[in-house]
Parts: sequence; C-alpha cells; structure tokens
Amino acid sequence: MERTLVILKPDSVKRKLVGEIISRFEKRNFTILHLKMMNIDRDLACEHYFHVKDKPFFNDMINYITSGPVIAMILSGHRVIEAVRSMIGATSNFDSKPGTIRGDYGYHPFENLIHASDSAESAEIEIKRFFPELSV
Repeated sequence: MERTLVILKPDSVKRKLVGEIISRFEKRNFTILHLKMMNIDRDLACEHYFHVKDKPFFNDMINYITSGPVIAMILSGHRVIEAVRSMIGATSNFDSKPGTIRGDYGYHPFENLIHASDSAESAEIEIKRFFPELSV
C-alpha cells in the first residue's frame, strides 16, 4: 500500500476542524498508520520549506507553521497520494473547488489548513522528517 504524510496546520487545529478533516479520510477508507499532535520548531519548518527559502513569503510560512500545534499523520491506501491531493484542493483556498477541504473551509489568503505529500518520493522523505522515531 502507498503511504503519504498529511499535516493539519495550526489553523485547522485552532478552528477545531481536525475531526471533520480526519473523518473525510476515513470515509475514503484510508488507514491512519500513525498520528500525533506536535509543535513544529523553526529548524524543522526551515527544513520542510527549504525548497522555497528564496521566496518572499518564506518567513511568513515559517511563522505560520510554527504558530501553534499541528496534527501529523501517515495515511495509507490505494493511490492515497493522488486521492488526498485531490481531496484537499488547490494550494490557494480561493482557487479550490467546493467539496475539497480548502474549498469548503479555507478563507485566508495564506493559511491553507493542510499539507499533503505530492509524490511517493516526497512522502518517504517527509515521513522520516516528521516521524523520525519510526526510522529506528
């Protein structure tokens, strides 16, 4: 089975959307292999967003993802990466279609509720990054 990393970002936790979002994944019959609430420190955030370190919004992204607790989880299932990416919608809440997580709940131009790995390669790297205890 394919695996992916999903992070419910601080705005999801703050707005009490965690149960609703997880319920959507469970209704698609994806398995939650691991789940934890955590705070992302600046070093981990910088590592995760290294690919956009030269963008003008980099510091805003770091400040946002470190602003409160997140829910990190590993989901598994058939074509889970593609399906989850489709379920969450476009990166911009305003470009996301109704029926997607961001389309239904997003309202902020920058805070976009959720992260999901975009490929099998990214998923494995991100799973190791956010669940280092499983790499032992």
